[in-house]
Amino acid sequence: MIEIKKSQKSPNSKDPRVHSPALHLSNAVDLFEKAIAVDPRHGAVYNAYGTLLLRRGRTDVAREIFARAVAANCTDITSVYHGYAKVELSEGNIDAARTILREGLRRTNLSDESISSSRTDRKPFLSHALGMLELNSHRVADAQEVFYEAIERFGNNSQLLLGAGLCEVRLGKDVAARGLLERSVYADRRHAHAWQVWGVMEGRAGNFRAAKTLFEGGIKYCPEHGALWQAYGKSLFLAPL
Repeated sequence: MIEIKKSQKSPNSKDPRVHSPALHLSNAVDLFEKAIAVDPRHGAVYNAYGTLLLRRGRTDVAREIFARAVAANCTDITSVYHGYAKVELSEGNIDAARTILREGLRRTNLSDESISSSRTDRKPFLSHALGMLELNSHRVADAQEVFYEAIERFGNNSQLLLGAGLCEVRLGKDVAARGLLERSVYADRRHAHAWQVWGVMEGRAGNFRAAKTLFEGGIKYCPEHGALWQAYGKSLFLAPL
C-alpha cells in the first residue's frame, strides 16, 4: 500500500493544513486503496489513481500503481495500459511506452473479455495511441502498419482514419490521404482535427477553394474549435487574390 505521511490529529477546519494539497493527496490515496481492496481488478480505479499521482509529479509511485494494475489482470485494461504508457512518455521513455502499448494491444487482441461489452468503443484506443507515438517518432512505416491493421479490425473509426491519413500526408501521398481524411470526417462530422488536417493539406497543394470549403464545413460542426478558425484564417491569407 502506498503511504503518504499526514498528521494523526483530528482535522480542524481552522488549521490551514486541513486544506493542504499534501493532505488531500493522502486522503485520496487512502480512498483509492480502499476501492482496490473492495475490487482488486477494477481497472478504472487504478487508472484514476495512477493518473492523479502522475499529475502531482509522483512519477515513480504512479508507475508502481499501473504495474500493480497489470499484475492484477484488471478489467478495462485499455485505460490501464494507456495510462501506464503516459507515465513513461512523461519522462521521455519512448521505447518503454512503445513496449507497454504493444503489450496492451497483444492482451486486448487475445481476449475480447479483457474489455467489457459496454466499453467496445475503447478497443481502438491503444492502436491510436501507439500509431501516434510512432508517427511522432518519425517512424511513419510503423505508424502506417498500426493504423491500417486497426482500421481493418475496427472499421471506420474517425481517429484511426485520421492517423492513417496523417501518415500519407507525411509521405506526400495526397490522393491516399484525401480518401482517408474524407472517410474520417464522414465517420464523425464533429471531428475538428480531421477537417483541419484535410483543409491544411488542400491549402498546401494550392487547392484554396477546396480548403475554404473544408474549413467552413468543419466550423459548421465545430464552431468553438479555435485551431480550425486559425487554420481557416491562415488559408485565406495565403490564397491568391
